[in-house]
Amino acid sequence: MKRLWGAHVSAAGGLKNVILNAKTLNVSAVQIHPSAPQRWITKDIDTAQIESMVKEQKKYPELKLIFAHAIYLINLANPDKQKFHLSKMAVISYLNFMFDVNSIAPKYNSDLKVGGVVVHPGSAKHVTSSEEAIERVQKGLNYILENSRGGTVLLETTAGAGQIIGDTFEELSKLRENSIDPKRIKFCIDTQHMWASGYDIKNSPDAVIEEMEKYLGIENIKLIHLNDSATELGSHKDRHANLGEGTIGLLALKRFINHPKLAHIPVVLETPGLKSIETAKIEVTKLKQIIS
Repeated sequence: MKRLWGAHVSAAGGLKNVILNAKTLNVSAVQIHPSAPQRWITKDIDTAQIESMVKEQKKYPELKLIFAHAIYLINLANPDKQKFHLSKMAVISYLNFMFDVNSIAPKYNSDLKVGGVVVHPGSAKHVTSSEEAIERVQKGLNYILENSRGGTVLLETTAGAGQIIGDTFEELSKLRENSIDPKRIKFCIDTQHMWASGYDIKNSPDAVIEEMEKYLGIENIKLIHLNDSATELGSHKDRHANLGEGTIGLLALKRFINHPKLAHIPVVLETPGLKSIETAKIEVTKLKQIIS
């Protein structure tokens, strides 16, 4: 199967614009926020919006795969009852979006798929210990799995800043293993986040991949966020850089994403250059040149 790759694109103005933006960038995979990323969402995405996107894809069938990124407000470790509940409901809304797209697309003879909902597990900032935070995240994930219609949660590797959970493969692995339905929990690896959390993908890619294989299982990694880093190895700072403009470098990123064990996994850019279509085209061109 041909590898799918692309970038995070805007859904502003309606979900059908996702297809138009993908066509402009000439990519086969995108990541989106199906709703405003800085606002809580507790209801399902409007079915008419989903249908409009699916119908629009017929004009650009090269786009095969969409990933949804959960809103930025989510913290499944938050001890505040209201915010904890809102975090759970926001992920459920996006999982139901994924389920609806995958259900509606065949009705319109579309091969568009949603591959999963990318979720940052949360932060231990407001609790007494990381153990308590992880226990709360686990409780939240189980509630989400029980109360959504379907879909896959993609737990993302994090940089570890501010007591963020998920900066080690082992930690993410435990969240999956201890869930009520491990089959619905997979992983998204982020090159900048791994680098910032101390995984040297530049000088020791084989060792990092071996550890990923041990704890995550390569078959459970469903998405790669490709970003260079504005900070040094082990900085624990979430600071993305454009491809080839950071401390990892274009050659190291190329070697890593094209490693034989990872070369089948979809790749999506999240670099600062995506803020405008003009600079996004530059980033996508660089990605096209290094992707296998």
